[in-house]
Amino acid sequence: MAEITERENLIFRIAKLEWEMFQTVYNTNGRASCQDDPDTFFRMRMSQWMVYSDEVLESFLEDCEIAMKNGRNLIFEKYARMMQTTYPVEYQELKGYLPDLDENSREQINEIVCIHLQWDQEMNREYPNIRKNGRAMTTDQDSIQNGSSMESYLRAELSSVSPKTLALLLVETKRANENGDNLLKQIITNETAFYGFASLEEAESQK
Repeated sequence: MAEITERENLIFRIAKLEWEMFQTVYNTNGRASCQDDPDTFFRMRMSQWMVYSDEVLESFLEDCEIAMKNGRNLIFEKYARMMQTTYPVEYQELKGYLPDLDENSREQINEIVCIHLQWDQEMNREYPNIRKNGRAMTTDQDSIQNGSSMESYLRAELSSVSPKTLALLLVETKRANENGDNLLKQIITNETAFYGFASLEEAESQK
């Protein structure tokens, strides 16, 4: 059995703290089925964090630890923000519990989201079968029936991290884009690998 590396342990620790916070999130329609599916949760969350540097991981781990120490739940904050377009009435009741974002943070979030939307369009062109199984792409497609889009999910997630983590994510997102890399593609590659596919092409061929 291969020994777990420090980096792998760091990623797992983050996912474990996120899972713990996720367990206490109240769903409008009752407990969500995904709250009883740790296997999928860990695969998805670890697939995401695997594409970032140790510096980003350490910063976000600190975000989680500080939040939990102070009684904040970053997963609750993320899902509450996502409700702005899917459950607007309920969102009005929750928004007072959400930290305000300054203008600089909003601009940084917009920069990251814009790049991810470009990457998502690339995925849709290159791997339409994989992409159709994911969330809708843009916020204007949000609804109670369809749920939150990739754009809304990402905005909400980025709104829950610290200014330090957000700045680091922006640097790495812009650097990847400038180098012609697609971090979203890397994340989905990680996800499909967790499910036993040797490549995105193999996963794409599955109808």
